Amino acid sequence: MENSTNMNSLPSWGIAILIVIFVIALIIACWGFLSGFNLKRKHSTTSSSIVWNELFVNKKAIKFDQTFNINKGIFALTFAKVEKNDFFLPIYIFETDDFKRESKELISKIIENEFETINNYMKENKKNLKDIFFVQLEEKTSDLKKEEWIKKTGSKNRGFNT
Repeated sequence: MENSTNMNSLPSWGIAILIVIFVIALIIACWGFLSGFNLKRKHSTTSSSIVWNELFVNKKAIKFDQTFNINKGIFALTFAKVEKNDFFLPIYIFETDDFKRESKELISKIIENEFETINNYMKENKKNLKDIFFVQLEEKTSDLKKEEWIKKTGSKNRGFNT
């Protein structure tokens, strides 16, 4: 008995098409895989930008180069992407009657290395000016409220209000 198997082989152009389709599918799969990691990284930086401190969740926060509608009150200077389990929490509570002027002065002190604790923190944690946020805590100035916020946030013991 003869063993005859009729197997028609693919023509060379068919094999070439399959190889091209396989390479395209492999490229698309790799792109999708890497895009997923990039999307996760973008999400983590925006979602944890300022809400790392639960006390700031319902408060208005802005980047260092923006301003609030209300120019007077109690504010906090803090940083984005903070590890909230660290002992040192980068919070500086201050009150002012002119936020625009005060925030510019704070930023210029930081740029000129005149705010030693903040400058040291930025160097140690590889932070830059783009990571600075201001949070509006109260719309009116009050020493009592300021002290209350310093106590709530622990910024005297674990922050910049030393």
